[in-house]
Amino acid sequence: MSTFAVTGGPCATYDPSSGAWLRFDGFVVSDGRIASLDLREAGRDIPVVDLDGRALYPAFADCHVHLTDTGLFLGPYDFSAVRDAASYARQIAALPRGAFVVGGNYDESHWDDGGSASAAPIDAHHPDAIAMLARVDGHSCVLNRKALAFADLPPELPGIERDVDGTPTGRLFLEANWRAQSAILGALPAEAKRAADRRATQTALREGALHLHVQLVGLGSHDAYRAEIAALRDAGAAKWHPKICEREPAFARDLGLPYVGGDVFLDGSIGSGTAAVSEPYHDRDGCGHLMHGDDEVERYFADAEALGISAGVHAIGDRAIEQCIAAWERVLGGRPSPRNRHFIEHFEIATPAQIARCAHLGIFLSMQPQFDAYWGFPGGMYDVRLGAPRARTMNALASAKRAGATLVGGDDSPVCRLSPLDGMRAACAHHNADERLDVEDALLMYTYDAARFGHAEARTGRLAPGLAADFVVLDGDPIAQRTFEGVRVAQTWSDGTCVAELR
Repeated sequence: MSTFAVTGGPCATYDPSSGAWLRFDGFVVSDGRIASLDLREAGRDIPVVDLDGRALYPAFADCHVHLTDTGLFLGPYDFSAVRDAASYARQIAALPRGAFVVGGNYDESHWDDGGSASAAPIDAHHPDAIAMLARVDGHSCVLNRKALAFADLPPELPGIERDVDGTPTGRLFLEANWRAQSAILGALPAEAKRAADRRATQTALREGALHLHVQLVGLGSHDAYRAEIAALRDAGAAKWHPKICEREPAFARDLGLPYVGGDVFLDGSIGSGTAAVSEPYHDRDGCGHLMHGDDEVERYFADAEALGISAGVHAIGDRAIEQCIAAWERVLGGRPSPRNRHFIEHFEIATPAQIARCAHLGIFLSMQPQFDAYWGFPGGMYDVRLGAPRARTMNALASAKRAGATLVGGDDSPVCRLSPLDGMRAACAHHNADERLDVEDALLMYTYDAARFGHAEARTGRLAPGLAADFVVLDGDPIAQRTFEGVRVAQTWSDGTCVAELR
């Protein structure tokens, strides 16, 4: 149907001119775009999509997705439910045999026995495969002996764990982790990766995540990045925002992309003990690692600003966040960019002063509220790694909003479940009540402000005449209910076509 009306349930959209969410009874769609929010303009005898009492909102975005990894780590390859070393070994034993065995999402911070992931069961059950398991945050992994040999890592490379005899254990961190993951994932057959992309895309669409900001990390050559971006066209009916996670603004410009970066790592992760923090970790030595020098970061930002490309980095620890903000202050002269929307991914351990400086500079904060739901509760991994006082200040969503910063939401899938609604639920249920968002601000993170983050607000992100008919139909109405609890996605629509429906 090229023209039809949508009615029969409450509709809601953000109105930037008033700064409020508007409620209305339906709208008219023509040729994939919204023609009018006034049903009286529908005309006679046009088809009608009846919401049957369900609520309708703009389609959701997920502003930080690792698409191929999400698809690869589904089903038996998903180790997120493992709770001890014995079940870890049993799941490894049950994995299908093959030339490559790749799984992920294990998280020892949830294990009941205090154990840790090791290579021993991988070597025992898959000695002839190139086998690798990636930790839930992706910042460390475990390889069997054959995979270690395949990765062919230089012995002096940082991040190779060794036993007392100096023999590699198979556990990798830092640069060794990224080199090994890139080598092994890069060697997977192309069809296996494309099938994983299709599985992940269908998962996203069923969760209402139409707009996907895909992090493309460690692909090496420009041709490999071009091929990966081209492959997204065949992954499914999502709307794609590919992020080249390299310090190459000129390459992004040549590809016609308005942004670059994302997972350009200034530091590591809290779970792997590699996030760069100013005070030592509580459960291990050291303060993590900065992965680039100040001059490198400043040069990357200056190149992006000069070319009109919005640039981003991964910064979790306060020391990495400080390196980022200080570089932007030097490049921008302490003022917001007049044309770009620069951004920081994760922004977990930020001080109030750092939040205020980001708001002043107009830096977009791409954050993952589910991190708090997974690890921020009392006694959780953040408490263990960093101590309760520091953990209480983390993922400071409401503080950033009060300071005037723009927040956008993602799930860092497969780190967290690819579900914007889960992200919104987590944003409204932060373990620190002072950092909870209200329902409307949580929705903004995944709709209109996410569209601005993608330089797409002139095309989508809200419901208004002339914009794409991109929307989700929900069982449950979060604004009316004042909660996301019990809300689920029933349908996802793109350009006036239903692309996913839950029966």
